Amino acid sequence: MAVGDRQKLITEVVSTVLGEIGEHNKKFEWFINKHTKEDFGSSFSSIDRVFQSLNGDANANQTKRTTGLECDAYFGGEFNFIFEFDEFQHFSSARLKTFDSYPNELRLNFDKEEWKRACAVHGNRADKYRRSKTTADFDFDGGRTAQRAYLDCFRDLLPEIHGLKPTLRINEFEVAEITRNDNHACRIIEQLLTRKLSK
Repeated sequence: MAVGDRQKLITEVVSTVLGEIGEHNKKFEWFINKHTKEDFGSSFSSIDRVFQSLNGDANANQTKRTTGLECDAYFGGEFNFIFEFDEFQHFSSARLKTFDSYPNELRLNFDKEEWKRACAVHGNRADKYRRSKTTADFDFDGGRTAQRAYLDCFRDLLPEIHGLKPTLRINEFEVAEITRNDNHACRIIEQLLTRKLSK
């Protein structure tokens, strides 16, 4: 099953379990492709440390065209959180490095240590994924991978600053058994949500 199809399927199962339709490609005015003091507030030093640790080009970052970012899904109402489905390419050595800059008090709807272990296991494969792709602010081999890790931090650091609950993350390894939106799939997602949303 293609990556986009997996994301769509898991989002559908989450929607079924929550009884709330996830809004795809939701945008927020504060969710843009560069880090600013205005948007990040007290977390600005954290995201700036992330950016520097990934060897980002600060001038290129601030002068590139500003564009809005999208999330995999947004669940509104009583839930009020962004949902992200993390495939293997999100578990790179760059992503592992980002966690060192996270504030200790940051609330997360996923187990950071579990994500770090997955980075250690899958980092080599993730680092090789489209390694030649670069971006304006990460203009080197593996640049797109570094940018992916950088922008994943936006989804963790920004929501609570702007009135949302912490982002819910589910990774592909947690739901490998799911092949369709059925009772078995719903039981798996129910167990995951019980564990993650109770934090």
